[in-house]
Amino acid sequence: MASEKKRDIWVDNVKVVACILVVLGHFYQSMVKSGIADDTFFYKLFNNTIYYFHVPLFFICSGFLYQKYSKVCSASSWGMNVLKKLVVLGIPYFVFSFLTWLLRKLFSSSVNEQAGGLIDTLFVNPSAPYWYLYILFFLFLITVNTKTFTQQTVIVGLTVIIKILKCLGIKTGIYLIDKIMDNWVWFALGMMLVYSLSILCNVIVGTVLLALFLTGSILVENGIISGHITGFCLALTACYSVISIIRAVFAEGKQKKGWEFCARYTMPVFLMHTLFAAPLRAVLLKVGVKSLAVHTALGLLIAFAGPVIAMMILEKLKPLDIIVYPGRYIKIGKKEQNNG
Repeated sequence: MASEKKRDIWVDNVKVVACILVVLGHFYQSMVKSGIADDTFFYKLFNNTIYYFHVPLFFICSGFLYQKYSKVCSASSWGMNVLKKLVVLGIPYFVFSFLTWLLRKLFSSSVNEQAGGLIDTLFVNPSAPYWYLYILFFLFLITVNTKTFTQQTVIVGLTVIIKILKCLGIKTGIYLIDKIMDNWVWFALGMMLVYSLSILCNVIVGTVLLALFLTGSILVENGIISGHITGFCLALTACYSVISIIRAVFAEGKQKKGWEFCARYTMPVFLMHTLFAAPLRAVLLKVGVKSLAVHTALGLLIAFAGPVIAMMILEKLKPLDIIVYPGRYIKIGKKEQNNG
């Protein structure tokens, strides 16, 4: 791990927030799909609210780190970066996508989503949450570093237009292309933050924007306002508010112990939470346990603690941790802060 002075603490902590929301979202969805929890208004509100911004936050962080620490401005540097991302993103993507597919095959009668073909899962319709790694690789494939604010503004403008077109219903029906149309803008905006991070970046602005976002989300859920472009605006507001608050709180670059622990295990939790939570839920249902309280307590505990313990074991059994952090063992090009 890079030393604390060389890390962008706010990025680590934004990823912590995003990861926690990803786990909570997947967990709540699984509880409803299993019939353990009710499909209530609160569930829809919570689920739709976090889905506006939790994955976009990951793309923003990746774009920021890519622009700040990479130098992809030539054919050779582009090729080197693509090869590096193929390893750093590809190994965990293929390993954990396969394990999730296998889990669904083994517990086909108990899991919420049935497994399709392996080739389809890996290359056509990636599973959640691994589709993020899949799309991120292609964003690295099509995006080069910019040298000026003007160049970055052009890229952001292009991606905003593409996003708006997608919001207006223009799509190809091809998973990869449609997902890029949805998420390229977040990656580009993350790159833009390298040039303009300090603009209106404080707790007060962030809190006001967060309140506006939550109000807007409630209005959408109640049918008072609607539209995909409205959703895009809400997502922008939410991402900016979270980044503003965390960036301001950690402006001095000093990490807190609790946040540091969470940041250390963000990637393992992101990759493994479903591999622990789903089998536990299947076993509890198999033995007749349907208590919402029991499923919630044990499910959330295993979803967070399971990956942490597994990662600790993998790190003791080096080089097995290569399946999570291949960059520790396979060095391609210059060493830089992880921008996955």
